[in-house]
Amino acid sequence: MKNQPKPGQIVLMASGVLMLIFSFFNFYDIDLGGFGSKTAKVWSSDGGFPLSWWPVLFGVAIAVLVALTVFANISLPSDILGFTWKQIYFILAFTSFFILLGFALADSSGKGIGLWLMFIASIGLIVGAVMELLDKSTTTGPSRQGPATPF
Repeated sequence: MKNQPKPGQIVLMASGVLMLIFSFFNFYDIDLGGFGSKTAKVWSSDGGFPLSWWPVLFGVAIAVLVALTVFANISLPSDILGFTWKQIYFILAFTSFFILLGFALADSSGKGIGLWLMFIASIGLIVGAVMELLDKSTTTGPSRQGPATPF
């Protein structure tokens, strides 16, 4: 293997995959009063769809983009609308976290294990994105102009 993933990239890819897996767990346990209870997944209309699937899509998008750049040597544009890819990863991870935080703080009948595990995976996305932001090395390799100066 040519490119070894950096720790931040590993955390981003793992968190994105875990976010997808946990989206199929119970997101909410809905009490139907005297008629029993019902469980809702992220992808069902009872689980907060369509807002509940945005964190999953963001996490999977981050994981796929990182995997493509590391393992398939895909070269993405250097920036999109003035943002670097590391900044975009952080924005998407931060958005996922706050959407899931809103679901966790919402006053509803019962929160399922899928919500909490996705919430933890969103924290992993933020950690991986911050690790990537703080990493000063480039993904394309060393510069041919010689050693980098601190300023």
